[in-house]
Amino acid sequence: MGVVYRARDERLRRDVAVKVLHPSLAGPQYLERLSREARAAASLNHPNIVAVFDFGEEQSDPYIVMELIDGQDLSSILRENGPLPPRQAARVSAEVAKALQAAHVRGIVHRDVKPSNILVGRDGRVKVADFGIARAL
Repeated sequence: MGVVYRARDERLRRDVAVKVLHPSLAGPQYLERLSREARAAASLNHPNIVAVFDFGEEQSDPYIVMELIDGQDLSSILRENGPLPPRQAARVSAEVAKALQAAHVRGIVHRDVKPSNILVGRDGRVKVADFGIARAL
């Protein structure tokens, strides 16, 4: 759906991730999807959900500013290392379940849970990202 860049928020002096919608997806339905992702994720405050800080458009390029997770997505980890050891798989699954439960309590269903939307920080923290096709109940 877009490209994610590492950036620096100069006002708050912190590194962030900026997701910019791919130019070929600049139609209204994709803009609405990006906007929905920003609103859904920003309404959630949970240690296992990537925080959204801002949403906007610059020179016709829509973007979301999010918490930067220093690590990899689960898809890359699995591709590089193979299956997780059972204890680690259980821990990651439990953290994802906590994030989804927090979203469900707020009436939000993620609808696209997959390894590439699960981020694992170098410190072991697990975060669910990409609420782009989330639906409010």
